[in-house]
Amino acid sequence: MADNIKKSEIWGAAILFGLHSMLFPALIGIIYIRFPDFVSNAQLNFVYYCTSTVLAFVLLGKFLRRSFDTLCDNLFGAVIALGLGWMLYMVLNVAVTYLVLALGIDTEVNNDMLIEMAGEDRGKIVALCVFLSPIVEECIFRAGLFGGIYRKNRIAAYAISIAAFSLYHVWQYAAAYGDLSYLLIGIAYIPASFVLCWVYERSGSVWVSIFFHMAYNFYAVSVMM
Repeated sequence: MADNIKKSEIWGAAILFGLHSMLFPALIGIIYIRFPDFVSNAQLNFVYYCTSTVLAFVLLGKFLRRSFDTLCDNLFGAVIALGLGWMLYMVLNVAVTYLVLALGIDTEVNNDMLIEMAGEDRGKIVALCVFLSPIVEECIFRAGLFGGIYRKNRIAAYAISIAAFSLYHVWQYAAAYGDLSYLLIGIAYIPASFVLCWVYERSGSVWVSIFFHMAYNFYAVSVMM
């Protein structure tokens, strides 16, 4: 893997994670509860992701520039990684879909929330899903977490990044409803999480995982909305 993230940049990704997953959501909840008629949930979430995206470039800007240079130096390899990654995702997703159905897990809770917010402001939610969240989440889970652990243990990097990314998308439901069974929904995110790590490793540039994430989210949004 060509990307060589520095310790200071790993700390930057950790700070981004803390702000993005803990502080900002808490602030959004407070604002939405206190001023429900002033701003919509969709608008709040759009501002939230815009802020996190700006922070990603502030905290990891030099890393992202180096990674973009790596992408430009190996465009053909990046395209191959994206194509193979998409085929791998389709195979893994079919297998996990059958597993989820067999276990009787309802995986639509996150989609339902996005559809509800899209009803308030579709344009902002599409921009959030397709452009903003891939940059923020790849900086956290691939550049910071996967890249930081990879230099010490490749298997651990995959396992921890996949688990963290999957749980990140569902933990709030388990906390909100006081039901740990919601964590099982995270199984549905394993195929995408694995492939995002794989294309990053194969291409050597986090921008390839960002572009894959954008394509994946665009596909998901097109199906949902």
